[in-house]
Amino acid sequence: GLAAPAHAEAPVFRAAVIGGLERTDSAPGSGADDGLYYGVQLGADWDLGGIKAGIEADLGDSTAKAPNGGNQAKQSVFASAAVRLAVPVTDATRVFVRGGYAYHKIDYATGPSFDGHGYTLGGGAELDLGQSLFVRGEYRYSDYGQTVRGQQFVAGLGIRF
Repeated sequence: GLAAPAHAEAPVFRAAVIGGLERTDSAPGSGADDGLYYGVQLGADWDLGGIKAGIEADLGDSTAKAPNGGNQAKQSVFASAAVRLAVPVTDATRVFVRGGYAYHKIDYATGPSFDGHGYTLGGGAELDLGQSLFVRGEYRYSDYGQTVRGQQFVAGLGIRF
């Protein structure tokens, strides 16, 4: 059979479990709520000849809770959908930047929940642990609107398929 042209190369899919530290500031200057972040991530990468372009989405939660004048706040759902550009540093490592849409929900003991929509920007590195396994580390800054901002320091273990 004929080989497919290079520009028609199929994407490489990946899945990872991610976790780390999360800091959400609901009212800048009032002190941030810190917690442990945990979640899952799915993505796909296309090789553009020396650089990889990809998409990724993740869904996570946090242990952060904060008293809010008797209206306890609990960080709830975090989600993002981002584009990613990765550049190889060695055969087994890549550095990347990512940016896209961010969502965050905060549940309050009384009153309505906060449903924030905004953007996320970040970057990090990946290291291959063989043919399919990889580890990654990254920093993310997110703005969810209405003065709610967040930072996450995330590590992950994933597989390519």
